[in-house]
Amino acid sequence: MLECGMVVDYSQLLLDSDMIDMIKFFLGGVEVSDETLCVDEIRQKGYKSDFLMSPVTLKYMRAQSRPQFFERMNRTTWINAGKPDPYDLAREKVKDILVNHQPTPLSDSVAKDLRRFVTEVEKEWGVAPSNPDFNPASLVIET
Repeated sequence: MLECGMVVDYSQLLLDSDMIDMIKFFLGGVEVSDETLCVDEIRQKGYKSDFLMSPVTLKYMRAQSRPQFFERMNRTTWINAGKPDPYDLAREKVKDILVNHQPTPLSDSVAKDLRRFVTEVEKEWGVAPSNPDFNPASLVIET
């Protein structure tokens, strides 16, 4: 957010949201049990074995956080996929949302209250209203 909240980078907002989701997942803790530690498999195969393709490893790996824009591929796969950039992915999602999202309309009373509030704040800050009807079509996204 820039200029006291008067300028917002929607793509960065989606990236920040993705990061917050990952942090919330992390703060939720990790289950530690004989099953999640694969104790039985380690006893059977030995600690020097490869457990990456183990059904238990795959089960708990899928339970990890799933970011929308940050890739978790290895470098070779990432390069072969065209080096997707998280910011570019977020920018495409923003464009899709702005073009296709159909929000539930606000009730007339809520819309009037919100418009009145925004108008008061704009007057307080000395800002001329640039979008008095909240028309999302008037938003410009740089490509």
